[in-house]
Amino acid sequence: MNNNWDFNYLSKWYIQVLGLAIVIVFTYGHTLDVPFYLDDFSSIRENYIIYNWQGTLAELWNFSALRIIGYVSFALNYQVHQFQVAGYHVINITIHFLAGLAILGLLRGLVRTPTLDNVLSAEAKCWLPFVVALIFVLHPLQIQGVTYIVQRLASLAALFYLATMACFVQARLSSNKLAKFGWGLACSLFILLAFFTKQNTITLPIALLLIELIFLQSYQIRVRGLKILGGLGLGIIIFWLVLDQNSAMQKLVFENMPFLQTVDNLTRETTSISRTAYLATQMSVLWIYISLFFWSESSHIDYDNKILMVNSFFSDNENYQFIARLMDSEPIFALIGHLLLLGLAIYSLRRFALVSFAILFYYLAHIIESSILPIRDVIFEHRTYLPNLGLAMLSGWLLVVQLPRWLTLKKVIAFTIILLLFLGSTTWSRNQMWRNPVELWQHNVEQSPNKQRGWIILGKHLIIKGKQEQRQGLTEQSKITLNKSIEALNKAIIETRNPNGTKSISVTTETAINLVVAHKSLGQYGKALQWIDNSLAAKRNLRPFDQAKFLVNKGNILFELGRKSKKDAYNYYNQAEVSYRQALKVYPQNLKARINLASILEVLGRPDEAIKFYQQVLTINPSNAYVKKNLQRLLSKK
Repeated sequence: MNNNWDFNYLSKWYIQVLGLAIVIVFTYGHTLDVPFYLDDFSSIRENYIIYNWQGTLAELWNFSALRIIGYVSFALNYQVHQFQVAGYHVINITIHFLAGLAILGLLRGLVRTPTLDNVLSAEAKCWLPFVVALIFVLHPLQIQGVTYIVQRLASLAALFYLATMACFVQARLSSNKLAKFGWGLACSLFILLAFFTKQNTITLPIALLLIELIFLQSYQIRVRGLKILGGLGLGIIIFWLVLDQNSAMQKLVFENMPFLQTVDNLTRETTSISRTAYLATQMSVLWIYISLFFWSESSHIDYDNKILMVNSFFSDNENYQFIARLMDSEPIFALIGHLLLLGLAIYSLRRFALVSFAILFYYLAHIIESSILPIRDVIFEHRTYLPNLGLAMLSGWLLVVQLPRWLTLKKVIAFTIILLLFLGSTTWSRNQMWRNPVELWQHNVEQSPNKQRGWIILGKHLIIKGKQEQRQGLTEQSKITLNKSIEALNKAIIETRNPNGTKSISVTTETAINLVVAHKSLGQYGKALQWIDNSLAAKRNLRPFDQAKFLVNKGNILFELGRKSKKDAYNYYNQAEVSYRQALKVYPQNLKARINLASILEVLGRPDEAIKFYQQVLTINPSNAYVKKNLQRLLSKK
């Protein structure tokens, strides 16, 4: 058998597009019922900007100007699907598919550039784009960018980023003036959309410059251009690191050049992490990302930041005070490794241009979130969504270009198919875990047992499961599950020993709220009310949003006590009404307070007031079946 790939039909672009669609449906089609997680609640589910949106861009601009495109998509999702997660997932999966198409278009253009056109065989030009796109869309490390709803921001930004590069290549290769203008216009549109979807797209002009230098210019211009780029980048990083470590110089510079103070404020999410410490930490984090691409067994949703910190210590509220220096042994060895890879990219410029671009693109796509711009959470897998293109290109080049030089065609095809099947099945399996929140977070605490947030969220989902078991009549099983939730939440409580020998505990607001719900669900009303009273007593530490949650739960407990006590029912119901109204006073956007207040008003014999509150809820969340049913019942009685 000769070393020629089959061009009959599998090599057709529309067949490859269909192939991408099929594999994405297979690996992500069962995720339509995956619930909201982590920032999904603050950004979508509990974000009144989303569910109160009146259709004007000004509202969303004021909320998050640099991510307005993503939030417009969430707001539109809400207009159609309210909080039904299936609609959000359909959009996310579609974005992932379109990102795959953009990669297919980008690589189909790159293989026709002067640098690669005479180097690659016809077979490689045909199959390299398809294999790279398949690796990208099938890889399990992409799951957070697709299945984790709010990380649409990462995948949508990546889509616009990739589409910009693809259009740029087509514009540069087009000989027809009209076609060149059309591709150029599309390129401009996509770059504008990218800039207002997520901040990491600010590197897009540099990516286009890399394409121009590596694929469209001579070797001498490539080297000269990369030297200039590298020198400028290194100079900027050194300037900010020196400024970061010298407070006197920092004060002098900021006083004389106030705009640099503005830049400093805009280029950090937190002030509790120095730029030097963050860079030192990211040297190791980048190797974790790279290792996860090639073996993702330890992949999980929420990593333990503390074990990744360089010379750090832990303090309240999960803020880390860093005293790291870049020259500590661990980050310096990690840095040497990265410099060796970058050296390989420069060395490969003449013979292996695609390898050079893949390596340089990987680091460029990571540079905003993994360099000197401190972010509170130092590691999250969704940040690798766009950079993974670089590793997918390297993998595709090895499979399509290099491997056929060492192995027979049959072996290459067999190896490629096995690899793609492994990636697809792993992604399918991991997505299956995302459908079960308890399983997902149980896996998380096994991987990062010291991560406080993991135990909190595991406890929360065990509560949800326990309440479902209650409704199903599985009383004993429900008790076991709810007690497990309390055990998990207790592991999120931090106990410290004071200098005088006494002990004190640190409890996050979310932990306290979940403990309230767990004890309430077990009928332990005294313990639940004690947690509420203690938390409300520390009112200065609570946001209005959280105060409202405690007050709603207090109202719920009083309501249940009223149902259980004929003698004091009226008194309990009145107290519950007061608690719900207090919740609405401190945070008027709380939907549960409105729903429960309507219920208590009906019990107290005030149906007209109850109808008014039910109608208010339905203007915000028209798909709420419980409210619809109660409102219909009250109106029919009336």
